[in-house]
Formats: sequence, structure tokens, C-alpha cells
Amino acid sequence: MVPGALWIDDAYVDPVTNLDCESLALCLPAMATSDPELVRRLWPVLEDGVTRSTLAVLGPEMVAFAVEPERGRRVVISGRFGTAPTPVVMLPLPAAGLMVEFAVFVLSSVDGLDEKFVIPAGATLPLPPVVVEGYEARWLVSPFECERLMTGPELARLLKTSDRR
Repeated sequence: MVPGALWIDDAYVDPVTNLDCESLALCLPAMATSDPELVRRLWPVLEDGVTRSTLAVLGPEMVAFAVEPERGRRVVISGRFGTAPTPVVMLPLPAAGLMVEFAVFVLSSVDGLDEKFVIPAGATLPLPPVVVEGYEARWLVSPFECERLMTGPELARLLKTSDRR
């Protein structure tokens, strides 16, 4: 995880300096840490109940795969998904010059999945609650509902099953 900028009055803002930022990404992916206390120290809580944002940095231990929202919802409600869920975040992502909502599955690998829907390593994945280009990101399945990250082959099997319906 790395700290991200805040969305305040239609602009990204650095929570330490209160200066406008050009994007949500406030820290370099090289600063990623799995220690939430360190993230909180790097990025102090602001007054007035301002929403914090955190970015997950994708790499060998955490990868992401995007599908259209309805297909993602079909997978999530399947009984097989419920036996070993993985986090799923509803995110607006750039597609054909527009911000389009996708269901993004957080996985431990993407083997067996269509490469064009894999978010590349080193990318930052905005985690709720955060606003990206005016769209609020939200959990379809939160990490608190999951014991581990699903693998690509497991998700590929579930996607094939959901296509048969």
C-alpha cells in the first residue's frame, strides 16, 4: 500500500501540504509497504472527516483483472466464489477515452486469464473509499470477507461457468 491524494472540491490534494496534485498517485510504487501503521505515519489523518485514500501497488504477490460489472457480479454471487472469495473493487478505469466502471478482481496470479484485461505490474489500484476522476470506488467484496487472494486459474474457471448462464 502507498498513501494516495485526497479528492476535495473537484481536485486531488496532498493531505500533508494541502497543495493541489495532478493525480491520485501521491507516492512512488517503490515506497509500497504492507504495514498499515507506516502508511498512517506517512500520511496523517486530517480534520473535518476527510476521506483517506490508499493505493495498492500491483506486482508478483498482488495482481488485478478487470471485467465488466455485470459479469463480475455473476461470478461473485456464484456458490463456488463464496467458498473462496477474493477482494473485488468496483472502479472507473480509462477505456476508449472514457472512464468506464469495471469489477476488478484482486488476485495472487493471472495465469490463464485474458492478458488485455490484466492491470499491469507496477500500477496502483485505488482502494475504497476514494474518488477517481469524480467516480467513487467501492468494494463489491471487501478484503474483510476474504481469507486469501484467489489465483488466476480459479477465477478463469469461475468466469467460464458464469458465461454458460
